[in-house]
Amino acid sequence: MSGDLEHTYEETGNQGGLLKTNLGTLRQELGYKKLGRYILEEIAEELGKLGLGYFPRDVLDPRCNTEPRQGNEVWVYERDNSTRARVLDAVLYPEQTNVRSVLDGLTAGNLSALTAEEKLKRIQEIVEA
Repeated sequence: MSGDLEHTYEETGNQGGLLKTNLGTLRQELGYKKLGRYILEEIAEELGKLGLGYFPRDVLDPRCNTEPRQGNEVWVYERDNSTRARVLDAVLYPEQTNVRSVLDGLTAGNLSALTAEEKLKRIQEIVEA
């Protein structure tokens, strides 16, 4: 029965990689009329398949959100190795991330913590200054 979250994926990109949405919108995009335990799990799974993360995590966790409401808000972000994504991933998925390295490197301006694109951007800023 289910659809996909392609519109959410596109809209997240259109919004610069970070989108505020709600469970009603995500549920409807998947083609369901009601929210429930399995719908929350499917939303989380579909977001992951598209390379999207979300927070707060408990909104899509049926163990925490035992009575989901369509107005429950969730932020969706691109897990694209950008600075934003690396910080969010370090906080939300610490088991998958070298948290100390990511956070210390980014806050201290450690160039080894930057992606190649971010390093190039810094070089361009220096040259233009």
